[in-house]
Amino acid sequence: MLRKLPGVLGIFLIACATAVPAGSTEKPEVWTVAGKEVLRIRVTAYGKTPRERVELFESRLTEIMSLVERPVTVADVQMTTVMSGKTAAITVCGNLLVTVMPEDAEANKTTVEKLARIWLSNLRKTVPLLSPRVNPRGA
Repeated sequence: MLRKLPGVLGIFLIACATAVPAGSTEKPEVWTVAGKEVLRIRVTAYGKTPRERVELFESRLTEIMSLVERPVTVADVQMTTVMSGKTAAITVCGNLLVTVMPEDAEANKTTVEKLARIWLSNLRKTVPLLSPRVNPRGA
């Protein structure tokens, strides 16, 4: 039994090293909006990989833009802190778009609030570009 222990222990350590726990840093995914890089997702959070999180954000943005019946302005993109500053939510016209997690901040070597402000700034520069505009000079 003792002779097998080093082999079993080695297999266990390899399995632990290759598993991707929540909040671990992995291949980052870039989310682009209107052709511009908005944010880089580096970690799995709540069981969603960086790719899955980007897909979720894209889906939410598509839904929000389909619901809003007017041009989205910079003022429509807002940030609020949630759970005593442990997370931050970025909304568009009152609808959740992105949640900044502590794991995101840790992977970017910053605080949740600072990272949320960066993402907010990037979203404010791009989301309004997706809104249809009325041509004041006609067709």
